[in-house]
Amino acid sequence: MMDVSSPLWLEIDLNAVQNNCAHILRETQTPLMAIVKADAYGHGAVEVARAAVKGGAVWLGVARFGEARELREGGIRAPILVLGAATSNEVDEAIARDVTLALYSFETLELYAARARRASLPLKIHLKVETGMGRLGVFPEDAAAFARRVRAEKNILIDGVFSHLAAAEEPDNLLNALQLKRFQSALGALQGTGALPRWIHLANSAAAFYLPQTRFNLVRVGNVLLGLRIRIDEPLPEHYKPALTWKARLVSCRRLPAGWSVGYGAEYTARQEEWIGVIPAGYGDGLRRVDGNAVLIGGEVCPAVGRLCLDQTMVLLPRAYPIGEEVVIIGRQGARSIWVHDLAALYRASQVEVTSLIHRRVPRIFLGG
Repeated sequence: MMDVSSPLWLEIDLNAVQNNCAHILRETQTPLMAIVKADAYGHGAVEVARAAVKGGAVWLGVARFGEARELREGGIRAPILVLGAATSNEVDEAIARDVTLALYSFETLELYAARARRASLPLKIHLKVETGMGRLGVFPEDAAAFARRVRAEKNILIDGVFSHLAAAEEPDNLLNALQLKRFQSALGALQGTGALPRWIHLANSAAAFYLPQTRFNLVRVGNVLLGLRIRIDEPLPEHYKPALTWKARLVSCRRLPAGWSVGYGAEYTARQEEWIGVIPAGYGDGLRRVDGNAVLIGGEVCPAVGRLCLDQTMVLLPRAYPIGEEVVIIGRQGARSIWVHDLAALYRASQVEVTSLIHRRVPRIFLGG
């Protein structure tokens, strides 16, 4: 067992991230933007970004400027695209730190142009087109006029154009074809104004694999980068490896008499003499208070009993284990495994929702890379 100072920790395999990147590049035959927003979905943004670049990623994508700042302060020099909004001060900092911003409305153009003029320095942008997600972006029919407005601003440089697919996990969904058609319409309009940029990207993780016609010359991948499934009911090829394992140490093991209650509300009562263990992880760490939680101890599945606590979980043990015994919350132990997609199915959540909500108080230990 690793000698770590905390009784609860994550292990992040950076070699897995690097190797997953190489497989993505080989299978898509398209340059890669590694999406590392939300602290690389809870895996550690700087470390995962560094491994992704080593694995061949040519771009990094984040949701907010603060995430881009963290990467730059962590020594990451690769191109970074902020996919969401930015404030006035963040625009100034983006110019200074050579961070590319998404431009998605006439209002944001006014803001960006004013800050770029004030700095007398160029600001790189990727133009976002609204094709059916209903969030951010200019409509395809406005793309030409919008591009002309952008090109009139000498300090705004259009380096890319992109949109986002709403139903790529369902390859047969008719919305995919409609969004692609709308995006192509916008590209045609941009080409007509002489403003078609270098980078064109539409494919997210699902589309990069399921809809090759949406790849253009850059794909944005997050899930598969980390070894997470595109769909929780569909395994990835075996050469993709999960980067995250969640472990703990057993902090208590006691034999409770028959009829003894366990946890808040006494929702569980020992039916006979039972070995009950305690692990130092609860919903304050990222688990959910639902029926069906379990962990691996001694290579066996041990179900949670009683109501999940903020900081602790009680589990039913098949026998006594020593204090300090290794517990696996996510990962493999012996022949048994519990992976992120298993918890996602149990929680009726997405995989990145599961990993992103693992609290920062759980230490991350980075392996390899």
